[in-house]
Amino acid sequence: MVRYKGKDQVEFGHKPYDEASYGGSPGGTPTTLYRVGYVSELRPSLDPELNRVFVLRDGGDEGKPVAVLSRRANVKLGLRWLQGQLGDYFQKYLLGGYNFFAETKLYRDVSNQLYLYWTGLKADTVAVQCSVGEPVVWSAEMIGKLYGTKTSTIHGYGASPSAVWDWSDCCVQVSTNGSDWTTVPDVTDWEFRVDNQLSPVFTFNSTGSKQLSALEEMERLCDARLTMSLQDGTYIGYLVNQTEIYLKLMLPNSKYLQFSKGKMRLVDPIIKPEDLVACRVEFTGGYLEHNFT
Repeated sequence: MVRYKGKDQVEFGHKPYDEASYGGSPGGTPTTLYRVGYVSELRPSLDPELNRVFVLRDGGDEGKPVAVLSRRANVKLGLRWLQGQLGDYFQKYLLGGYNFFAETKLYRDVSNQLYLYWTGLKADTVAVQCSVGEPVVWSAEMIGKLYGTKTSTIHGYGASPSAVWDWSDCCVQVSTNGSDWTTVPDVTDWEFRVDNQLSPVFTFNSTGSKQLSALEEMERLCDARLTMSLQDGTYIGYLVNQTEIYLKLMLPNSKYLQFSKGKMRLVDPIIKPEDLVACRVEFTGGYLEHNFT
């Protein structure tokens, strides 16, 4: 027996499925799983919502539960990764409302390997952030149907990504009409976040399963946060006048995230004698547009 650690061989791959086959997996057919990039953190979670059931009792069993039951099986997966160029981007499925199968390989040697897998995963939240001097960091919080383990796999993992996306590969742009764009000046860090507000659906069924039967997307929320040096009153004017604007995050390989027809909800200058006057800017987007297709 070994103790697995992050320096062992660890791989993560996914395979999308149409909503008609919610909770599906590749089954007994070998398939290639798509990589997401360079994974830096993986946080699986299973909460069975254990419930102690108490009733009135006698015969020395007073105060003891008659059973410890599970209310529902809540499967979640948190993921952080650095992006590199790929032929098929994970964001296509996270932002496109797909559900997917995923698998993680923990490998020490041929005699010591463990595989974690999930079915019916969907993205609840997706975020991307970066600061000057740092790589671009993506994160996702996902909800799923089934979480399990196995000691072998028939699936393979696809091509590795190319060079990591860096802060100098990106910029933030703004427009008042969705057509004419200018670069937002002196941005030192940014974060774009999409919240699908997933609604887990549990139902009675003939198999007695306490797993999800569906995951429904509700109203999608799009929010951004910028830190920038204050140069003039333009962005304060956007806030005061509640100007409708478009905010776009330009990424490598011609990819972008665009929050359209939104408004500034905060432009907060920070004034200190030892620093440039900086602004914390927060933006509420109307809806999401992107080209991870």
